[in-house]
Amino acid sequence: MADTTILIENPEIVRDIERLAARTGKPAVDAVAEAVRAQLGGASAQRTPEEIAERRRKIDALLAEIDALPHVGEPLTDNDLYDEDGMPR
Repeated sequence: MADTTILIENPEIVRDIERLAARTGKPAVDAVAEAVRAQLGGASAQRTPEEIAERRRKIDALLAEIDALPHVGEPLTDNDLYDEDGMPR
């Protein structure tokens, strides 16, 4: 499969690829590769298990920091946020 050549005969798609390459400042092949990878699972599909674990540690630390913040006042209810017709106050 690595030796596969793809021929795109649709001029609109070719223009879109050229626009994407110009917008990203990357060669068309790289721009298309990034777009395809984004559709297949995003950047996480390219991360190592160690990178994923480190990212999760950072997220957990941030959530712990947020949880440690003081709670001020009573929590807002739907009645505080919306009127009797369901419209925002």
